[in-house]
Amino acid sequence: MTSVVDETRLRLMGLRLVVIVTMLASACSSAPECEPDLASALPTMLCAWTDAPQNPLIAPPANLDIIADPTVIEPDDSPDGRWHLFAHALTAMYHYQSSDGVAWTEVGKLAFSLGALRPFVFKQGAVYYMFFEQFLALDSSVIQVMESADLSTWSAPTTVLEPSFDWEKSLQTTVGNPFVVARDGEYWLYYSAAGVYLDDAGYSEPLNIGLARATDIHGPYVKQAQPIITPDAAVPWRNRGAGSIKLLDDRYAGRWIALENGIYRDDAGSSRSAIQVLESDDGVSWREVCPAPPLAPTDSGWKQSFVYAFDTTRRGDELRVYYNAREGWSNGVERIGMSSVTLQCP
Repeated sequence: MTSVVDETRLRLMGLRLVVIVTMLASACSSAPECEPDLASALPTMLCAWTDAPQNPLIAPPANLDIIADPTVIEPDDSPDGRWHLFAHALTAMYHYQSSDGVAWTEVGKLAFSLGALRPFVFKQGAVYYMFFEQFLALDSSVIQVMESADLSTWSAPTTVLEPSFDWEKSLQTTVGNPFVVARDGEYWLYYSAAGVYLDDAGYSEPLNIGLARATDIHGPYVKQAQPIITPDAAVPWRNRGAGSIKLLDDRYAGRWIALENGIYRDDAGSSRSAIQVLESDDGVSWREVCPAPPLAPTDSGWKQSFVYAFDTTRRGDELRVYYNAREGWSNGVERIGMSSVTLQCP
């Protein structure tokens, strides 16, 4: 029979447990208390990124010149509480791990990933879905997806998107650079299509950006008939190609925020890429946030010519963008680095 003293102890233990859970929930919350007020201050903050002093963080695998298009899984979403990153080196996709998201260790390359580029990992429940661009020939690609429960063993890939419109077949018949977000009971798949040839670099970069939707993550995906972003001669940082786009996880005052790396020719005639911040009310029509791309090439060093292909993470008030950059044009070297922003209450 439980005594009054025992009942009191049980109640006190329950109260302490509630307090502890509340404190943990507060500590683990990804949003500051002023989250609704961030919308007005966000443009100012997102136009001033700070490079990690350790940049570049990841060099190409041995005997290769490129490591590119990173996708990142932060500790809260990973199966082992560590950071995970996947990127490609043209010959295959590679897996990296880290305890802090800064110092990375190569785990190895994914099996059967020849011709697989530009991965993006989307987590739903306990399943990780890796969307990626699979080249079938030098000028032809599709978007495929494969699944994993541990980020180590992956299912056989299946095709979810193929080029079909004329604007997906300019120079190259390609769809790639996938990014998926769950919204309003659907999966929105943003993707790049077709290509523009960069003669001074010797390769092509994406020309247009499209959007497709599905009620099942495996599809079928229904595309919008027209691209949502195209090159614009009046936009200095996107005068040749649209590059790729990825959205931030959070919305601010109902607005979607995204990063886009446009492809352009600078005043000196050199091919470039830089990352601009965009905002949208509907996720379809986008407008610039910053006066100029805040993540842009430098005069020299590891991001001398191109700053492109990226992924974002947010933990607490720190927003990170992991991206690859190129040193040089033809025969250049590409590495992966990181920049961050602190989302402070205004």
